[in-house]
Amino acid sequence: MSGTLPRTSPPPVVRPYVPAPVVPAPAPPPAERRLLAFVRLGRPKFLVQSLMVVGLGVTMAVRDGHPFRPGWFLLTLGFAWCTHLMTHYCNEYFDLEADRANAAPTSWTGGSRILVSGQLQPEVSLSAAFVLAFVALGLIALMPGTEARLTAAAIATLAWFYTAPPLRLNYRALGELACAVVLYGLGPLLACLLQADRLTADDVVGAGLVCTLQFLRMSVMNLSDIDGDRATGKRTLAVALGERRLVAVYCLGQLLAPAVLLTAWALSRALLPDLLAVAVTAPVAAWVARELLLGRLRDPARANAITFRASMHMPLTACALTLALLGDALTGPHGVPVSWLAVYGIALAGFWTWLGRAVRANGVAAHGVPADPPTTQEDPR
Repeated sequence: MSGTLPRTSPPPVVRPYVPAPVVPAPAPPPAERRLLAFVRLGRPKFLVQSLMVVGLGVTMAVRDGHPFRPGWFLLTLGFAWCTHLMTHYCNEYFDLEADRANAAPTSWTGGSRILVSGQLQPEVSLSAAFVLAFVALGLIALMPGTEARLTAAAIATLAWFYTAPPLRLNYRALGELACAVVLYGLGPLLACLLQADRLTADDVVGAGLVCTLQFLRMSVMNLSDIDGDRATGKRTLAVALGERRLVAVYCLGQLLAPAVLLTAWALSRALLPDLLAVAVTAPVAAWVARELLLGRLRDPARANAITFRASMHMPLTACALTLALLGDALTGPHGVPVSWLAVYGIALAGFWTWLGRAVRANGVAAHGVPADPPTTQEDPR
């Protein structure tokens, strides 16, 4: 045996247990920020479309010789704004997957981005949509006459099922048509019905004109979102037809509308206000068509300008048609009530003020390219 002592291992070092630091959850944003996010979630900048639509419908009734009824005008506007906001909040919830997949949104397409960025929970949007739906039902109950109530009920139903199950119209290549019928088809006809109790053929033709142009505009808006929609199985008309065929539909539609109106006027001297409205706003549609044909919607520097001008083409057309109808009525046997001239004058001033701010906020230069592409959070209220 050796005289050396056996080696022993040192005792293990026992370190005291130190729990991992608890990272506190991020504090919720202040109430003011949550409120602002909630407002932006509803995308109120699009409500200018409803204002111009209601103004068009009331002017149709006035042109037909009916008096202006301020109470029904306010009810119609309240219903239009309620269902419009309801649609936006509903879409934000049911379109969340497609919005998350949209890598190139603009200020006018791809949703508000409030839910995508996590500023609010999706349930907030759905809850707001349900509240607004019930308010809309209450407003429908206040409307006189079966025709007006059925028209309003059709508007609310189509607006809800634009993205909501089980119909999900915008997932079945029917969203463009549904939006056009709701906003620019039935919208002015409801406003006219609540003023006049009945419609004329000219009223239906006027609504049909702006409805057709709105269908074309919605095709462009969905074309901007085509990649995210295709990736999530959202079958819009753009996805169903493809980019080239959809651009062809837009351009052909913008050519056919004035051609049909010009033919009708040449044969019977009818529909002159409609023809004038299309002619005055044709440069906007022509610019959008040119950009689409050149494939510039794929360019982020131009996409915002294209979708912005496509969007503004519609309230501008509704405004032009309204002014043409007012001019026709002023030279006719019935004239125009001074009260409606005053109300529409205020609405028109508000629209042009808003439009000027929107142009500046979106940075749309004369040649259509924003100097600094705006973020999707811009909202020129």
